[in-house]
Order: sequence, then C-alpha cells, then structure tokens
Amino acid sequence: MKLPSVESVLNDCPLNGELRILKQNFDVRLKENFTDRRKLTVICGPCSADEPKSVNEYLRKLGEIQRLYPHLLIVARVYSSKPHSNGQGYMGTCFHKEVDDVIDLPQGIIRARKMMIDCLTAGLPVADELLYTDLYHYFADLVSYWFVGARSSEDTAHRAFASGLDLCCGVKNTTDGDVYKAVDSVFSVSNPSVFPYKGVQIATDGCKYAHIVLRGGKTGDNFTSNLTHDYTRFAKQRLDSFGLNDFVMVDLSHANSGKVADNQIENAKTAAVNRDVDGVMLESYLFGGVQCGAYGVSKTDDCLCFDDTVKVLKILEDGFASRKCK
Repeated sequence: MKLPSVESVLNDCPLNGELRILKQNFDVRLKENFTDRRKLTVICGPCSADEPKSVNEYLRKLGEIQRLYPHLLIVARVYSSKPHSNGQGYMGTCFHKEVDDVIDLPQGIIRARKMMIDCLTAGLPVADELLYTDLYHYFADLVSYWFVGARSSEDTAHRAFASGLDLCCGVKNTTDGDVYKAVDSVFSVSNPSVFPYKGVQIATDGCKYAHIVLRGGKTGDNFTSNLTHDYTRFAKQRLDSFGLNDFVMVDLSHANSGKVADNQIENAKTAAVNRDVDGVMLESYLFGGVQCGAYGVSKTDDCLCFDDTVKVLKILEDGFASRKCK
C-alpha cells in the first residue's frame, strides 16, 4: 500500500491558523524554558495514544487543570507509534486496524493527527516519539517535543535525523540504563551530521535543544533505577565535561518504576526536590492499570489513573516551588 503524500494528508486534516500560532508559541516557550528552567517541564500522558474518544477526554481534563500548577510546563504525551523489545504488542494509533484486522497506515496517520489537533485545542503542546522517521513529516506541524526512545538512541539513523530538529528533543538512555551511552547519544544528536535520506544528502547543524532522559534500565528480570541524586548529578557532570547542555529529565515510569505505575508517586517525591532534575516524564490515563480494549485504560504499559496523576502534579508543583524559594 502506497502512503499518501504529506501535502495531501495536511490538506485532508489541516491545522487552522489559530492553532498553528499556538503551536509555534509552545515551541518558543519550551525552548526558552530549556535554557532558563523557570518551570519544571512535565511530559504527561498515556503510554500510547490509542482510542480518540478516551484520549480526547484525558487531554481535556489535563488542559483544564494545568492552570493549577504555575511552576509546571505541562506537555501532553501523544505517542502515535510504539516500539516493543520483542517486536510484538500494540503498535500505536498509526497502526490501528480498522477493517478485517488489517493495518491501514493512511487512516492511522489521519487518526493520529486528529488526536494531536485535539491536544492543541485543549491548550497543551504535543510530545511524540521519533520512531519511524518516514512518518515525521506527517506530524511536524503539530509536535513541539520529540523523543528518541531507549531502543533508538544508539541507532545512527535516528541520531542523525534528530540532529536536524530545531525543537526540544529528549534522548533516552538505552534499555540497560547506561548513563555513559546516553551522554554519547546526546552528544551525537547535539552535533552536526551528514546522512542520506530518501535519495538526498542531508546536512544538519545539530539539535541545540537535545537533552538526556534517565529512564532506568533492565538486565534480565532485574530493574535498575537511575533517577536518584547520585545518577542525576553524575549525568550533569558528564554532560558538562563534553560541553553539552546539562538539562536532565527523569522518567518516573518504565524501568525507574519497575513497570509498576503506582511507584511513579514515590518517584515524583524524589524528583521534585532534586535540584538536578529539570524535567520529568510520567505515564497516566483516565483509569489505572493496563488492559487491552477497556475504555481509558492503557493498552501497553501500566499507567496511573487521573486522580493519582493530579497527586503527582501537586507533588511536583510543591517540590519545584520549594526549590525556587531556597
């Protein structure tokens, strides 16, 4: 099946002028905060965006309460494609199966765009993972924050592509939790690159807004956390030694939580008071847990329910505010 052109998709599912300006303003605010760090950047949302109705309900609820947290810069996690360590599992809304259990990517792309437009309508900037670089241009006018995931951050093609971004870009440590490798990946994304892409030689200037994301690690059946002060301090020192921006984001979920959503609450308490933490990620949805097919429940990783998400945001707000007062 041939994919539609980017131009035709943008014509079929356009972004209106008002939301386009809003998105551009989000880009500027996030990049400014990356430098001055006046607020704690918080990436918040389902592990994967799945059903439009429940995702839209979640985004509206998150948009309605963001004003309660003046010290947080909240960005909605609207991940349109999902990787898996074993290659199996729900692949994200871009790969939604509409008819006869067959994946229809053209429809999935439109579906994902509509979710992202709903996010902007709710008054929130959009974050997505840079998983399939061929899909990037279908969403470039909507996404304000990109992430290079744990399974992609050592991949040369992903690093090179991300080095051409002029937006905030989080680069996760690999699944083993190695901070040294993560700094190497940030170094690569931050520096110029030359690479082939769709029959063209591309040259980039490096992404000025690339930063590290500590998401913990797993070896065998054992999880290792790397969001504690010792790790964040080491990450900053290592980044500084390479002349890189030392903005450090920690992931409250994934290996740092041992894949147990409720552990994100305690992780938030640790991150909130850590002066080396400039941003956090958390996974939450309307209802807690994981169950394929249930309304507002994650199809992939275990997520916090919305009420517990509010608790985490309050912990982060109060902790960051106390930092600013000292």
